[in-house]
Amino acid sequence: MPHRPDPWHGAHSYQRFRAVLGDTKLRYALRHGRLVQPWRGVVVPRERMGDPRTMAAAALMAIGGGAVLSGFTAASMYGCAAADTHQVHVTVPYSRWPRSRPGLVIRHSRFATDDVVELDGLPVLAPDLVFSELLCTGPRPTALACADQLMRSLPGDLQPVFREQMHHRLDRRDDRRGVSGAHAMVDLITERVETPQESWLRLLVVDHGFPLPESQYEVRDRDGTPLRRVALAWPELRIALAYSGPDRRPLDSARDAGQDRALSRKGWISVRAGAADLRAPTALMTRLWAAFRQRRAAGCGDQVGPRPAQGLVRRSLT
Repeated sequence: MPHRPDPWHGAHSYQRFRAVLGDTKLRYALRHGRLVQPWRGVVVPRERMGDPRTMAAAALMAIGGGAVLSGFTAASMYGCAAADTHQVHVTVPYSRWPRSRPGLVIRHSRFATDDVVELDGLPVLAPDLVFSELLCTGPRPTALACADQLMRSLPGDLQPVFREQMHHRLDRRDDRRGVSGAHAMVDLITERVETPQESWLRLLVVDHGFPLPESQYEVRDRDGTPLRRVALAWPELRIALAYSGPDRRPLDSARDAGQDRALSRKGWISVRAGAADLRAPTALMTRLWAAFRQRRAAGCGDQVGPRPAQGLVRRSLT
């Protein structure tokens, strides 16, 4: 970007404010919190602190030319609500060596002019480069949730193209650490999940060796009447895995119980997961394993059940 405005999405250079206010008034505003200096050389009005675009612009102003938004900051620019925006992530070429500082993570890498796009006037790495890197560097659950959200936003004809672009980026990546696992993660990305928690849950069960489930599966009656849509399902085994968020009301719980009974009458086993299961999944995995074991006992085959040492993503990381 040849010229960067000042102010830029609410971020101002220190020099500009000093020229307008003078040294005394500027120091007064900073001392009393009307203005904040998140990093050397840049000033932000207090009410704009925490705004993702303001902080992204402030970071770019603080670093100077050649820096582009990357990582979860770039994912947020692409509309991924699951992205962690507590820190600003930028990438700079190897010819420059600014250091990371609190709230600002700097990564050095090679990228071409064609690898940079402009969003809201801010330079951002191209999406296939951003998400292939995130899947390598993690954290994996958040990276997958962001990739699922982006995939969901794409037209159907562009979804396989984007998947192939990420595989291509991974094949060309200089740093080979995490590449094998990221390839497997790319194959897990789906546009069908509706919430980040569903993405995390899907990764969790696959990491624990369970077969890849279908997302947002619609269970139907024999006459085709929809009974219920579940977050994850193994239709051939009639096992459903539903997610209940932490803000469920008693009415929601009663409705869920009624739907679970309806599924049970149709021969389905319904397993329910909550927010606590995402943090400590042992009990959930035990319940899910019991459901698979019940199907095996019912004659669904000896191959039914998890293989913790051979999970799709876990296997790719060994």
